[in-house]
Amino acid sequence: MPEDAGKKKLIKDLLIAVQRGEGFIEDIWIERVIKLPGTEGEGSTARSLSGRKVNNITQLLEDDLQNCFDDGYFTFRFISAIKGSGKTSLLTYLHQLTKTKPTYEKLSVVCRFPLSDVRSIAIPYNFSIKFYCYILAQTFWELLNNTNILIKNGAKNILSDYLENNELSELIIATKPKPFCAKFNRYLANTGVIFEDLLFELIYEVSRIEPQFTFAYLVDELDSLEKYPNDLQETRSIIKALIKRVSQQFRSKIRLLIYIVGTSENIKSFIDEDSVLESLVSRWVINLNTGYGNEFEMIRSKIDARIEGAFKGYKNFSQAWQDIKNIPLNPAQNLRSFCQEYATAVIEIHEKHFREEPEKSFEGNARQLVEAQCRQKWQTHLNKKSYTLSSVSTTTVLEGHAFDCYIELHHNNSCVARAFGEAKNYELLSGHLETFNEWLEDVKFKPSNTDGTPPDLAFIIAPSCPSLLQRKLELKNICFIESNKVVTPVIEPDETINITSGVDINTAEKDLIVNAFKGTAIKKTTIDRLMQFRSNKNYKNLDELAADLKLTQNAKQKLQKKVDDGKICFSAPSK
Repeated sequence: MPEDAGKKKLIKDLLIAVQRGEGFIEDIWIERVIKLPGTEGEGSTARSLSGRKVNNITQLLEDDLQNCFDDGYFTFRFISAIKGSGKTSLLTYLHQLTKTKPTYEKLSVVCRFPLSDVRSIAIPYNFSIKFYCYILAQTFWELLNNTNILIKNGAKNILSDYLENNELSELIIATKPKPFCAKFNRYLANTGVIFEDLLFELIYEVSRIEPQFTFAYLVDELDSLEKYPNDLQETRSIIKALIKRVSQQFRSKIRLLIYIVGTSENIKSFIDEDSVLESLVSRWVINLNTGYGNEFEMIRSKIDARIEGAFKGYKNFSQAWQDIKNIPLNPAQNLRSFCQEYATAVIEIHEKHFREEPEKSFEGNARQLVEAQCRQKWQTHLNKKSYTLSSVSTTTVLEGHAFDCYIELHHNNSCVARAFGEAKNYELLSGHLETFNEWLEDVKFKPSNTDGTPPDLAFIIAPSCPSLLQRKLELKNICFIESNKVVTPVIEPDETINITSGVDINTAEKDLIVNAFKGTAIKKTTIDRLMQFRSNKNYKNLDELAADLKLTQNAKQKLQKKVDDGKICFSAPSK
């Protein structure tokens, strides 16, 4: 049986993810304002390391990435916030951003880990040795599996200076990261190596091979060391030594990025208890606000807009929409608790009104949009007489997947390239990309060919797309087409409407009037004029309506039939 994309519950999946309130959810990511420390007004605070002006979190993180990955400068940050204010989400967002440029992803090692994992390393040494073993193990694993043979050999040569041949051989043949790291930690901890020296030797050697290569370490859960003062002190010593060495030996010109995340209280005490550390890093802290009303409203609007796009037009939508609008907004909470409470309330409404309803499919001009894009992108080939386009089909089933649009490029009547399209009625969700990409893999999507033959094409159509998701689409060779054209769907009869009195021309909502006028050939623009006219006038009969709208005799006759059948009426609005 082919999959029916129209029955997927991606909206409910999103609501459940938001309800859990943990981790990064790019589908509700909002731009949080960044202000300079000491600036009046609500907002999170931070200073740009590069000196460039930044106004929001995305600009700040992108500036840090540019400062390190592009400009080659050491970049260090603490992320400080109370629990539930988005500090871990920010770290995850930064990690996501490192994957949105081919040069970033290809020319870097990005290791993200909680400090609790460092403490759990099964070697009988102090925290400092465990810390370096952990990050070096992760780094060497990535380098030894790098596609650049020179980088791979460079890492191998460094290890050969410290490990026995049999130990090195066991690491090289390892196929999974966990066994590799366990062996690496055991072997390296016994060598007596100066770990800080080894890290910088590794960075130097790889940078010599590939000058653009960057090393990034995203460290979460500083709070996990709260009950271990010796480990905290060793962590301070590690950070101070790293910063001093970068400044003195490299004059900060090194592609090394470090972020450390903790609660406001722990970050403050961690810095304040060491005057040297305080002087080094106090200007490099990102202080996240707990979240305030405007941010809550933006998240709420994102969720509401998707509910409207997915379910507007169903018989229970008006009541459900009113219930959603009546959900109270509690400003005395943090981002996490707001997301949990709001998503819980919307899920209850969803289950009450839309449990059995599929999310509405795109009913606009998807096929025409895909065909136009195909003609543009395959133009060079279509200029030749031997190439032609097939007709654009809809709901085409390939490998068990129902694509909204499908078209082929033919050469002498043989298919040489294909185009696939999916369309949604609301802002794209990350789940759409994941599902569509899986489908494309199943149909052996070929976005590039080395033999000169035309590439396959893929398109996702929607009214809007978050910037982070759009970057991911581009990396997957999927084009985003922005389109707001959605044909109003057929509306099921609402049981709350008195069928005998029909749709009231003077009071009914626009979508009900559109549905009532079906079959009369009256255009949407004419209905728009009606909505404007009736704001200042109460129509008493069809003659008045026909005169104002300048209806043809044929349209008037069809409307008269609907009046006679009780489908439309002209009752006076209530006072």
